[in-house]
Amino acid sequence: MKLDDSSLTPSEYAAIHRAATDLLNKASAWDRLPTPVPDLLGAATLRVAPMSAFDPRALLRHAREFGARAANLVKSAIEKVRGIFDVHEDLIHVDTTVAESKQNFLKLHEAGHKHIPHQSGLFKWIQDCDKSLSPDVSDQFEREANIFASVVLFQDGRFAEMAADSAFSIKVPLALSKKFGASAYASMREYVRRNDRACAVIVLNPVEICPVLGMRSELRRVELSPLFQKRFGELKLPEHVDRLSPLAEFIPLAGRRMSRPGTLRLEDKNGDVVEFIAEGFGTPFNSFILIHATAELKKSIVVPFPSSRIVRIVGQQKF
Repeated sequence: MKLDDSSLTPSEYAAIHRAATDLLNKASAWDRLPTPVPDLLGAATLRVAPMSAFDPRALLRHAREFGARAANLVKSAIEKVRGIFDVHEDLIHVDTTVAESKQNFLKLHEAGHKHIPHQSGLFKWIQDCDKSLSPDVSDQFEREANIFASVVLFQDGRFAEMAADSAFSIKVPLALSKKFGASAYASMREYVRRNDRACAVIVLNPVEICPVLGMRSELRRVELSPLFQKRFGELKLPEHVDRLSPLAEFIPLAGRRMSRPGTLRLEDKNGDVVEFIAEGFGTPFNSFILIHATAELKKSIVVPFPSSRIVRIVGQQKF
């Protein structure tokens, strides 16, 4: 599973939120849908490079000027990222091979590096001195830029406010993603992150065919709502989902894009089992399983789960 890419302390979040809403104000972007990314980049005095460093033609030009070895080094570096901020030219490079909705997030992420006050100055100093950030600082800056991009793209609480007008369903963030110009991946995470229900989205990589187990899908990420974290803690999930997993039936297969809602039982951090309603959605890049707790659960009831094991269900609450 990928490492955490967006956690901040409350004080850190407050600073990033302040920078993000400041850019929304400068671009007069509130309540304009889809979120006007070109205007936001203009307000940040940033331009998108006419020929991105990710363009193969840029690599060829670099190879002609500096040799194949230098071009290979650049290629190796950009394979690990999808966006680059050139602080001296106020220029951003994004990978134009990804979907436009993904590019929107990448552009705002790079804009975060420019518009977050403590980042822009340090980036300029580092490039002047030909230094690099330590891994810890780099990780912190990336998480800050991710939160910055989310706040700007989803116009702070606007996405959540619109989502709250509809019944809880996986179709809600998918419909809103088109309105905001966001990817399904970012929208699903935003839907859960700001939801007042006890819910979570499980993100899986594309399904692979395993000679022994049939279908197999690697766990990519889990996003939990604040209420989910408070009541259940972290979900205990396997590194891979195969056809024997209770999650498998919610992964759309055979060209289907959605799975029907159904019940699902999962263990929480204490090894207790809780029951959820689950439904799935698939893209060529990821499968999403959205779950939310709805059952009235009884304390210390012993039930078989799976059939060969005995586990407990906890709580006496409605979620």
